[in-house]
Amino acid sequence: SITINVSASGGTGNVVKYYYSKDNGSNYVESSSSSYTFNNLTSDATFYVKVYVKDSNNRESSVSSTSIRTKISLKEVCSSGTNLASCIKTYGNKGSSITNIYHHDTNLANGAGDNSYRYAGASNQVNNYVCFGSTQSPCPADNLYRIIGVFGDKVKLIKYDYANSNLLGTNGDYDTDTYKKSSSSTYKGELVTINQYSWNYKNNTSINDGYGSNTWSTSLLNKTNLNQNFITNIGAEWANKIDMTTWKVGGNTQNNIYSQPAKTAYQNEIVNPVTTNSTDNKTEYSAKIGLMYVSDYGFAAVPSAWTANLNTYNGEAIKNANWMYMGLNEWTISRGANIDWYVFYVYSTGNVATYYANAAYGVRPSFNLLSSVTYVSGSGTSSDPIRIN
Repeated sequence: SITINVSASGGTGNVVKYYYSKDNGSNYVESSSSSYTFNNLTSDATFYVKVYVKDSNNRESSVSSTSIRTKISLKEVCSSGTNLASCIKTYGNKGSSITNIYHHDTNLANGAGDNSYRYAGASNQVNNYVCFGSTQSPCPADNLYRIIGVFGDKVKLIKYDYANSNLLGTNGDYDTDTYKKSSSSTYKGELVTINQYSWNYKNNTSINDGYGSNTWSTSLLNKTNLNQNFITNIGAEWANKIDMTTWKVGGNTQNNIYSQPAKTAYQNEIVNPVTTNSTDNKTEYSAKIGLMYVSDYGFAAVPSAWTANLNTYNGEAIKNANWMYMGLNEWTISRGANIDWYVFYVYSTGNVATYYANAAYGVRPSFNLLSSVTYVSGSGTSSDPIRIN
C-alpha cells in the first residue's frame, strides 16, 4: 500500500475535496480526507501518483504529481529450491532502493569493485536475516545470522549477535570477563551477558611482553574457539553447509586501513595486504570459520558513508546507518601488520581502531555457505528469516 498525505490551502473558500489518482490522471478518486491510501498495488512496479484539490467554490488547484516505485520482497523473487546466491543476485538487480543490496561493479561509486553484492544501510531497513543451525519456528535468536553479501557464487554470513560460550567454549582464548547489557548504553542485542575472547593470547602468554600476537595461524580463538568448538556445537548437518574459505589475514598498517575510506581499506586489506610483521609472512589462512573484515564493516554502512575514513564511523549518521554495528567492542580478522601485537577491531562507539591481541572483546563468527545451498523460504526479516536447504 501507498499512503499520500496532502497539505493544501489558499483561495477564499475552504478546501473540501481531494482528488487522487495512481495512473496517468484519467481516473481520480474523490475523497474528503487530506490523506489517502492506495491498496492492492502490484509489487515491483512504478506508479505515477497525481493529486489536485477543489475548494468550496469548485476552484481547482494545479495538479501535483510524483512517481513511486513499490517494494518487492525476496520471497517474490526466490522460489524453494532456487540457488541462494543466484536468487540474492537476481533480487539485488531489482535496485538498491528496493533491496538495500549494492552491486559492487566498476560503476558503483566508492564501491569495492569486486563484483560482489553487499547489503548496506540501517539495520531496520536491511532484510538480510538467515536462520542457521535450527529448523524451529520462530527462529531462536541465537540462530539468527545476517548476509554480508554474495561473493562469486558464495553467500557470506555473520552471526547477528555475539557468540557466547555455548558455541565457542570456555577454552582456547576465552576470557572470564563479560560484557553486561545492563551496563552498556550502546549494545544493540538482547543477550544479558556477552562472553569475551582474546584474539591471540593464550597460545603464548609471554610473547611480545604479554601483549599477545597478531598471527592468526597461531590464534586459539581461530583454531579452538571458531574452527573446533563452534563447528562441533552447531552440529554436523549445519557445519557441512559451510565452505572452506581462504581468509586474507596479512592485514596492513593502521594508516592504510582505519585512516582510509572503505574502498581504499578494501584494497589494502584484501587485494594488496602487506606484511612487515617479523613473526609471520603468511597472508592467507584456510578454514571454515573466520571473522568480519574491516572492509565488510565499512561497506555495511549506508553508501553516503563510504567516503568517510573508517576511524570516523563513530558519527551518529554513520553508525546508526550500518546494520553490522552492534554496539560493543568486537574483533575483526585483520591485523595491524606493522606492529606484532596490534589487531583491528570495531570500537563500541562505531569506529574502527586497533588494540593489543591480548584484549578481550566480543566475537561474531563469519563464514561462507557452500555454493550449492538453496533457498527454501523467508523474506529476510528477523521475524521471517531466510530458511535454507
